[in-house]
Amino acid sequence: CHTVLPAHANARGALSAGQLLKWIDATACLAAEKHAGVSCVTASMDDIQFEETARVGQIITIKAKVNRAFSTSMEVGIKVTVQDTLANVEKLVSVAYATYVAKPVGGIKIELKPVNLLSRQDQLEHSLATERRRIRLDYEEVFQNLMQESNKEDGCCDTLKDEDAVSTELTHVQSIELVLPPHANHHENAFGGQIMAWMETVASISASRLCRSYAVLKSVDMFKFRGPSVVGDRLVFNAIVNNTFQNSVEVGVRVEAYNCEEWIKDQAQHINSAFLIFHAVNDKGELLTFPRVKPTTKDGMRRYRGAIARRRIRLARKCMLSTKEDMPSDLWERSNQAYLSYSNIATLAHLAAKSGWEITSTLDNIKIWTHEEGDVLSLKVEMQVKVPSDIAFSLLSDFTRRQQWDKHYLTCEVLQALNEDEKIYYITSPPVTGCKPNDFVVLVSRRQPSKPSEPYIVAVRSVTLASMPPSSEYCRTEVLCAGFQIYSESSSSCTVCYFNQVTSAILAHLAANLTGSSKSIEDTAVACMKFLELEGSKD
Repeated sequence: CHTVLPAHANARGALSAGQLLKWIDATACLAAEKHAGVSCVTASMDDIQFEETARVGQIITIKAKVNRAFSTSMEVGIKVTVQDTLANVEKLVSVAYATYVAKPVGGIKIELKPVNLLSRQDQLEHSLATERRRIRLDYEEVFQNLMQESNKEDGCCDTLKDEDAVSTELTHVQSIELVLPPHANHHENAFGGQIMAWMETVASISASRLCRSYAVLKSVDMFKFRGPSVVGDRLVFNAIVNNTFQNSVEVGVRVEAYNCEEWIKDQAQHINSAFLIFHAVNDKGELLTFPRVKPTTKDGMRRYRGAIARRRIRLARKCMLSTKEDMPSDLWERSNQAYLSYSNIATLAHLAAKSGWEITSTLDNIKIWTHEEGDVLSLKVEMQVKVPSDIAFSLLSDFTRRQQWDKHYLTCEVLQALNEDEKIYYITSPPVTGCKPNDFVVLVSRRQPSKPSEPYIVAVRSVTLASMPPSSEYCRTEVLCAGFQIYSESSSSCTVCYFNQVTSAILAHLAANLTGSSKSIEDTAVACMKFLELEGSKD
């Protein structure tokens, strides 16, 4: 816990975002080092959203734990809350994920021990850590795809002709910091949180130059540390506004490090870059509109377009858990599938991990559970199947074969094969009420386990494609969350768990599908088991 003192606050009495970043990094690093047993350094900090602002006198609580250990790196989950002791109110400030790398003395190789999972929540975060790692690794490819799309458009032309637009060069700010012992750990490596705090300071000055008011940090695109800096280094911070979006502004910050020799020769080492998003408020706390900006150099144009691409990615993240009606139609086709895939896997994992499942039917090798929460009904069907888990996974993840065992599938075709593990299908099914048959456009994401105790996963959710709009011949139906988890029991048997989550709006469809009456569920489950065991015996 930290009490927010005047020394931690900005001119308006609110906790400095830079100070909070220092506290977050220090707490997360302690958690990483406790698990690793050796010194650790910050490799990256995932996108951070700040939901609340802490003020002088309030108490900040930061909780951090290692979610998963890979070979030499760890994902640390971080939760920040603020407590007003006088009002006895606690609010969420931020949830973030950071990656730390073990750095033992002498550079010896180290293999990190697995995380001890003590609760269901620990197991959930452990499984999702792999998905978040996929997003980190895929981020650059997603961004470059969007940049290529942006380069084909001429959306900047109007801005360049706008005489009232402000040149981005007028917002350039440079700051130089000398890394001293208080800024570094006992191995003389600069704290990642300290560097992030310096970046926030120079970025806020750049944003304030544009809006001529108080700039408030609302979010940060991923901090990624490209190299170390040590005591004695000179760090040069360059910040500039990349683009504005009515009530928000993106500021890019580049950090370069010089030792004494490099300083004389002007040979910089690029150690970090990040993009910070600010809002501006007046004295009454009301949001202000930022003026439009225009790039005046080739590099400025690249940064201007890059800000648009990153904003599209941020919008995709916000839409991950929304329904398909709320999702901009071009997001999927603009190469943001990494975030929707994460949502697909994560939503199924959260559904499977829920407590309060009630068993409603038990037959030979088949069990049926239900879970009600508000107007949402979820069903779980567990089947004991005499077929290896990898064979069951291969058969169930190929939806073109679903018609062989599920009578509620009329047709199923692949619309897009995004990669080996992600496909979009178009499905039709018989009518339930009225005369129109139903159709679906769904994303199917499949994952193999990284260790024997984890399940194979096949996750399903509806998506929107501009190339496949609703037709008057069909009733377009939505899949909120569905899929399979397949656990290996032996070399020749496995447990298949099917999940489906729906709202009351389509309960009528449930009654005639796998997630309907017990008899319908049981019949479809038996057909599924027979299909798996028959096809499995052929391999």
